[in-house]
Amino acid sequence: MATRLLVLFSREPRRQADEKGLRGEAGEHLFTAFALGWLDAARRVDARLVVAAPRADHAGWRRSLSGEEIALLEQRGSSFGRRLEDAARQAGELGGHAVLVGGDVAPAPEILAKAFDLLEKGADAVLAPAPDGGVSLVALPAADLDLLRGLAPRRFDVFSRLSKSLRARGRLVRVVAPAPDVDGRRQLGRLLRRPLSTPDLKALARDALESKAWSPTVAALPVPSRPHFDPEASRAPPSGS
Repeated sequence: MATRLLVLFSREPRRQADEKGLRGEAGEHLFTAFALGWLDAARRVDARLVVAAPRADHAGWRRSLSGEEIALLEQRGSSFGRRLEDAARQAGELGGHAVLVGGDVAPAPEILAKAFDLLEKGADAVLAPAPDGGVSLVALPAADLDLLRGLAPRRFDVFSRLSKSLRARGRLVRVVAPAPDVDGRRQLGRLLRRPLSTPDLKALARDALESKAWSPTVAALPVPSRPHFDPEASRAPPSGS
């Protein structure tokens, strides 16, 4: 069997939570649980987890996934789409089939297993639509990774445009079940009404939703400086956040 790689395209959990308006420990714990859920999903299908994150976030990822064997790639590029494309190319250099998913996407072991199965049965590309019209999971052949370059987060036509572009090139495109992502409190509320991979994950999602909402007044106050990074979200194409 060819090597299987699951690429988690994401900021580290604390920064991801801040960006999504879920500031605080509850939000950080939720996105850490998302990552651990994807790690478990990868293990179930004999895949290797690779995290693509800004270099400034690598220490945070090592802290959040302490004790776990993960590989880290650096997000590079001037836009969300270029960072996504570059991460996919770096993963491609490792060999085998690479599936990319955003760090704000709830773990979905069945969807991941289906994606790898379709790739190994001859699909050129596999996509999972997000409820808002984006793409939460994506796997493309090396010749089509340039299509990721123009993707932008929070656009309603990402899935339709990417699908159409791939088919225009004669690619065999397979679509798996929609994978919900969390761009903020509203999406998190919707996620709670869906089945989640574990009861613990549902409890963490509820805690994050019930925690004190982000306050613009508080956010405007000075905070200790951290290494700067362009905070575009990881929409699995993805959020990469």
